[in-house]
Amino acid sequence: MKAGSCDRLDDLARSIAKKILSSESVVVASHIDADGISAAAVASSALDNARIKHEVIFLKKLDEEAISMLRRRAEDSLVWLTDLGSAYASKFGTSNVVITDHHETEDRDVRPDATVQTTLFSAAELLHLNPHFFGYAGARDISGAGLAYLVSVAMDEKNQELVGLPVVGAIGDMQDLEARKLTGLNTGIVETGVRLGKIKKSLDLRLFGTETRTLPRLLEYSSDPFLPGLSGNSIACEEFLRMLKIETADEHGPRHWSGLASSEKHRILSALSRLILENGGSSKDVERLTGEVYVFPDETKGSPTREAREFATLLNSCGRNDMPDLGMQICKGDRGEALEKAFVLLREHRENISNALFFVRDVGITVSGCIQHFHCADQVKDTLVGAIVGILLNSGETDRTKPLIGFAVSKEPNGEYKIKASIRSNFEMVERGLNLSSAVRDAAQEVGGIGGGHNVAAGATIPLGKEAEFIESLEKKIREQLGGQRKDASKMAF
Repeated sequence: MKAGSCDRLDDLARSIAKKILSSESVVVASHIDADGISAAAVASSALDNARIKHEVIFLKKLDEEAISMLRRRAEDSLVWLTDLGSAYASKFGTSNVVITDHHETEDRDVRPDATVQTTLFSAAELLHLNPHFFGYAGARDISGAGLAYLVSVAMDEKNQELVGLPVVGAIGDMQDLEARKLTGLNTGIVETGVRLGKIKKSLDLRLFGTETRTLPRLLEYSSDPFLPGLSGNSIACEEFLRMLKIETADEHGPRHWSGLASSEKHRILSALSRLILENGGSSKDVERLTGEVYVFPDETKGSPTREAREFATLLNSCGRNDMPDLGMQICKGDRGEALEKAFVLLREHRENISNALFFVRDVGITVSGCIQHFHCADQVKDTLVGAIVGILLNSGETDRTKPLIGFAVSKEPNGEYKIKASIRSNFEMVERGLNLSSAVRDAAQEVGGIGGGHNVAAGATIPLGKEAEFIESLEKKIREQLGGQRKDASKMAF
């Protein structure tokens, strides 16, 4: 990446910061996932520090109703869109709106190697910070929280203290999935955190729950990667650790991965690697066991706020249960009542995920040409479908060469019922030409819905009963992107 691209991105961040600092009041609008909540917390904290009156609004999606509401709010206050807005930026043709978003833009002529900002309108009309304008990949180089952080630091260098939140946002958006560490603009943010003593990075086990799950549960609930014979089998996990002479408890209680000695970690990792390879796994599956892990040393040991992956899941449990404000309170430092409430939501979230996986595995997955899909109807919350798709796609139970779609019924604020679709793939498919953002957006529009996102992950909201048409349209567009041929539909059994 040329240094000039980063310089121009920083220049635009400073312009947005100047606009914000000149405002008497601000409305922050953000998404409800971990990245959106982290981004909103960064923005709100920076505004607190600048003593600017503000309000935070969380949105499940940016539809016409939400856009109209925000345009009305822009008549009296500056509207700051974080982690959303880029796909509909031209609808905010006003000088009283700023956008810091990493999703793909509505301008489809922006090239991956672009080094200048190209928009459908002049920067004088709208201050719009998006990594795609500068040649960076929004799906892996920086998150919505990361962009909000760059603006916040431009507002006041003291806001560097917020450096942990953009790391949580990036991990929540799985931006470390491909390289097993954060890359691109995220790297500079991590290094700032390390320098300030706010972040400790190390090469370690990437399984979820290294701080909070007991050792047997850590292995039992692993889905990325899937551990043959261990994932989903508590008795086998206990025996596995016993054979390795790993004590699962001491005088202080159950032991966790973060408290193991290096020699113990090495024994477990070596055994897991052999297990994966002996059961037909690849070297890449083994590699996914370890990667760069980010810990916040100021947080209490054993707390889900101490490790970035667990912190992100805690925030997702808040957002996916319609309590994103609770997650923002935790991001802004509440370690009392808010954190206790979030613990309850986290337990419920984990149980809901487990039940949803059981349901989907029971109904099975249908393959239609170059895509695969499942439908949860009203048996799984629409806010959980994206997580289920991600888990299944990386579990070894599905075909990683085909994008996976999950459907669920969604109730709109006006009481109308629609269908929520979450679609995921991987960067290997992106390298072959896949761009889910544009394919999903076009397919959704063709059936009267809306959609968008990243090249590797996207979502849509479509009318009830339009799933078959959506699948047909999406399959055709993805097939054209990949240059493949249509195959007969079939049913996959787990």
